[in-house]
Amino acid sequence: MKIIHDLIQLSERSEDQTGLSEDIISELKKNIVKGAKDNEQSWANALELVHRAYKVSGVQRPSPDMVSAWKQYEILIQYAVEQLAKYRGLDGDWRMSSHIFHEAMEKQFNFKVHAIGGNFGEGYVVKVKHINNIVDKIKAKNTDLYDIDVKHISPQKINLLFSKWGIKKNYKLKIEQINK
Repeated sequence: MKIIHDLIQLSERSEDQTGLSEDIISELKKNIVKGAKDNEQSWANALELVHRAYKVSGVQRPSPDMVSAWKQYEILIQYAVEQLAKYRGLDGDWRMSSHIFHEAMEKQFNFKVHAIGGNFGEGYVVKVKHINNIVDKIKAKNTDLYDIDVKHISPQKINLLFSKWGIKKNYKLKIEQINK
């Protein structure tokens, strides 16, 4: 029975002791507020601000198995979101959907469109977000003149084959990305 009593005491002592003291949490919060107020500093998101607060305070960030410290970490992330919203606005550039992602979404690529077979010249360069934008535009302009068969060679290269009443034409359009 003594062994059971000793195991119970041992398990009570081994409860999660990973939580940070109130002084350290207070210091982390001060660093978060200071970072949120500092308009010279750009933050990609609230998580980056929290990580900097931990680094400045010299505190190791917790891992998920550190139950109490991890809970405090989650609360600090929420606190950082609130502070960034307060000092930089809800539409500030600290949000993950900020200009970084808008720019990435708006990025366009150059595609060369040229005809193979027939006398169509050198072709031309089109700047669009995705190769399918070109295909969609060609299909919209086609208005049932030809049947168009789209052959996807790769995400950056497509061939368009044309036919009329099941008879293949002796030319095709080749669309390929010229910059990455």
